[in-house]
Amino acid sequence: MSSIPYADSNGQLSVKVKLNYAADVFLVDSTNFQYYRNGQDFKYFGGHYTKSPVIITVSGVGRWYLIVRGGGQYQYSFY
Repeated sequence: MSSIPYADSNGQLSVKVKLNYAADVFLVDSTNFQYYRNGQDFKYFGGHYTKSPVIITVSGVGRWYLIVRGGGQYQYSFY
């Protein structure tokens, strides 16, 4: 598995993702990232997007992982 982008949050975190094609874009916390990696059901923020850029904002302290499925190449920035 290629490396998964992540960022640590002190309360609120946003990510901006520029897609070339439609894709599933998710932000998940550490617990749900493990569920995702194990092929289990997981809770996420995001969904399927056909327009770019995608901006997702979450609240919560801890590490958040960015998962992009499909869509080929993409660019992202956390803020």
